[in-house]
Amino acid sequence: MSTIGKFFVVLNLALAGLFVGSAASLISKSDSYRVQLEAKVVEMDAMQVEKDETISVMTSNLRQSQEERNNLNHENGQLGANLEAEKGRGLTQKQKNDNLGGQLQSIEGKLNDLTQTNGDLNSELSDLRRQFETVRNERDAALDARDAASSVSTSAVEEANMATGEASDLRLKLARETERANQVEAQLATAVSLYGIDVNTIGAQPAMEGMVTSVAEAGGTTYVVINLGKNDSVQPGFTYDVFDGSTYKGRISVLTVNESKSAATVAMFNAPIAAGDRVVTRL
Repeated sequence: MSTIGKFFVVLNLALAGLFVGSAASLISKSDSYRVQLEAKVVEMDAMQVEKDETISVMTSNLRQSQEERNNLNHENGQLGANLEAEKGRGLTQKQKNDNLGGQLQSIEGKLNDLTQTNGDLNSELSDLRRQFETVRNERDAALDARDAASSVSTSAVEEANMATGEASDLRLKLARETERANQVEAQLATAVSLYGIDVNTIGAQPAMEGMVTSVAEAGGTTYVVINLGKNDSVQPGFTYDVFDGSTYKGRISVLTVNESKSAATVAMFNAPIAAGDRVVTRL
């Protein structure tokens, strides 16, 4: 074989090897592309599913948005109507506010008048409180005076009851003493006639001073009790002048005598005799 033939054989072998290598490389790339294509197809299918789901969600959202838009349009219409109504009511309310403002001014004027009246009433109340305190003090003083008078009245009633009892005893003793005095006077008259005795020198009354303790009326007779008795040498028949200060009230004559007191009747009346009057020996 010639050199050129050999050259072509070698060239053919080289080209065949190159072709086989290129074919193998292409087949390898083809497999790689096929795998990538299958992966891409799977990815595209997933994207298509996701896109469909997204479209479905967006379609649902679109419908919901349309419904919400319709609702908003409806509400907007109602709000417009309400706004017009509120505008009308606002005008009416303004008129009411103006009327209320006038009424408020009138009320403020009345409040000022009431404040003035309240001040006057407080002043009158203060005067009434002072008058009440004065009246209450006068009432308390009157009650104290009444209690004192009641106590004095009770004491007077007790003394009157005692004097009434003593008066009964005194009337009995008076009758006895009167009978005895008549007998003594008869005997004294006989002695004076027989012996010429001066009766003014017999049983002369000593000078003394005392006080009326009680006065009682019984059977039309006034009985006076004084604080002088046997301890003071008082005897039945002693007479005393009665004074209230410098006022002369009369004369009393002793009927009966006990240890510290004596009972007498009014021998000469000039003024009513009362407890506390002063009695002195008639000079």
